[in-house]
Amino acid sequence: MFTDSNNKNSEFFVQRVVLAQGQVIDLVCFDDIGSTGSIIKEIMAELQKKRTELQTCPLCRSKLVYPVERYQINDMEWKVMLLCPNCLCKRELVVDRETVRELLKNARIGRETLMKELDSMQKKNMEEEAEKFITALNRDHILPIDF
Repeated sequence: MFTDSNNKNSEFFVQRVVLAQGQVIDLVCFDDIGSTGSIIKEIMAELQKKRTELQTCPLCRSKLVYPVERYQINDMEWKVMLLCPNCLCKRELVVDRETVRELLKNARIGRETLMKELDSMQKKNMEEEAEKFITALNRDHILPIDF
């Protein structure tokens, strides 16, 4: 017996849920509608788990996997090539549009973090070199022949 959420007198009913990413899920509920809230939370947790699994290498378990290529297959699906920088494992997956956005966002955030760290290290190295040069000048360790 198949019914929708308007007729709750039968053994089960279908509750349609539209997720924030635009995905539509039809839940078949055997209890009252109050239990669908926990089911939705479980589904969202499972979707998030799958996204984080994409960024974990299946070989070395590095969490630094990032997309190197992508192209659209149709309106809903993208083919993405993922690369692990540790073991150079490559994987090609078909994912939805929201997952591609999430992967690209995480790659951008990672790239920005690396660039900030690189700038910080360069600045620290330059300061150390300047301190060493000043110390050498003060101790008369720099001679005209050094130039």
